[in-house]
Amino acid sequence: MNSQQLYQWIEQVSTSFPMLGKWQAEGLGLFSAGVVLAERCTLSKVAEKLLLVGKPDSLERRMQRWIANPRIDISALSRCWIEMVMQQMSSEEWILLVDETKLSDHLSVMVVGVAYRASCIPLVWRCYHPEQYPAEGQVQVIVNLVEQVRTALPSHYRLTLQADRGIGTSPALIEAIAEHGLYFLFRVQGSSRFRQADGHEYALKDLAQLGQLWQGEGQVFKKHGWLPAHVRVLQAEGYEDVWCLVTNDPALSGAEYAMRYWQEASFRDLKSDGWHWQRSHVWLVDHAQRLLFILVLAYAWTLTHGTHLREACPEVQLLIQRGNRQTYSLFRQGLRYMARLIHDSQPLYLHLYFCPDKAVFKTVVS
Repeated sequence: MNSQQLYQWIEQVSTSFPMLGKWQAEGLGLFSAGVVLAERCTLSKVAEKLLLVGKPDSLERRMQRWIANPRIDISALSRCWIEMVMQQMSSEEWILLVDETKLSDHLSVMVVGVAYRASCIPLVWRCYHPEQYPAEGQVQVIVNLVEQVRTALPSHYRLTLQADRGIGTSPALIEAIAEHGLYFLFRVQGSSRFRQADGHEYALKDLAQLGQLWQGEGQVFKKHGWLPAHVRVLQAEGYEDVWCLVTNDPALSGAEYAMRYWQEASFRDLKSDGWHWQRSHVWLVDHAQRLLFILVLAYAWTLTHGTHLREACPEVQLLIQRGNRQTYSLFRQGLRYMARLIHDSQPLYLHLYFCPDKAVFKTVVS
């Protein structure tokens, strides 16, 4: 990346986040570019890739000051970020994914993101130490994050939240999400009780039929006093696990839950396959909140290039992928495409660009 490309990106970031001061915005643009170049988020490694603008030791200290700066308001940045993603998504129906990821025993992070092309764009998050869980509890942490997303979007947007059984087996969360006007598709424990209209009760896992979908309407969570829900139970051939799903949207088939894994892929991109977040050595909660914003912006910039590549002519795609198949994830393709453009002294894409693959989406939800 030459100096012109770097400063163009910094200028674009500065324009996109007007609530930041001049040096704050420049730092965000500079360090997000450094993460892409280094494919690391360790501060010393990032600084070493930015020799065009200064000495590594000075840049490392500058980055340390950025993530430690309490005047950088993550809440304001997050709202602006959600609006930026909204402008590019070209869809008023969002699948939101929620899950917790851990960085060894140093840090836990609850993340809400939007499903996108077999990945997940993080929108909002909450960092905390594993031994110091937020006093308000998991349900309220998730509700607060989801509410940040909901209030930043137009009221007519259709939002569906997906969660795995570790989070989704929660009557309190189901009630809270429904009260906030969202749809949900949660996987729950197979032992969860289900009662049909005729009064018959079953464990959800007992409704599974190999290779088939069982669906019905009734009540779930006996110990909680029964909650109304639509139930979908799927067991694919060759898999031992059963998907026991509950939803408040009768139009969902249950196959949509395949998108939930996209968040796992995103966590892998942020960690071992990409920025090596788990090696950041940034464990203070407030500092981690700001560092993650840098990583998310770098991640989104990379996905932008992957999206452009998917829409490029076949000759360009063959330079990046293996044979005629899209072997690599959107993120890895984006990294390869950026490296190719830099090597050939070609301009990088400066504007974030997300274009959901509607054909894939229709395949998943049909």
